[in-house]
Amino acid sequence: MLLFCLAYKTTTILLDGKRVRLQLWDTSGQGRFCTIIRSYSRGAQGVLLVYDITNRWSFDGLDRWLKEVDEHAPGVPKVLVGNRLHFAFKRKVGERDAQMYANRHSMAFFEVSPLCNFNIHESFCELSRMALQRNGMERLWRSNK
Repeated sequence: MLLFCLAYKTTTILLDGKRVRLQLWDTSGQGRFCTIIRSYSRGAQGVLLVYDITNRWSFDGLDRWLKEVDEHAPGVPKVLVGNRLHFAFKRKVGERDAQMYANRHSMAFFEVSPLCNFNIHESFCELSRMALQRNGMERLWRSNK
């Protein structure tokens, strides 16, 4: 499963007792990767749109990235991720604002802290579930349990 989220990493998660291998591409929100983003987003089965809760600019830039994704991977499942929850005391983006943004764009929403390993697995699992459902694989998935 290719998740578009230019660092490249693969990881495996357990989802409903099954192993799912994820391929993650991290552009760090840098516009210079637009050409690569277009290329890889065409094959993406899911997208994590990540912003920094302590940096309003990163949140305000989501529209640009969402437009790119919708143009090059229409209908792909998306999850909005507010990163760096361990710095909540420096928060510049309210959880309510982010949740409203996610709702408006039909995305799931998580705030995460890699430092505390909080909601990382959950956000990956949710996106994987959404991708499996979209691709008609849930029927096969459930019959193998």
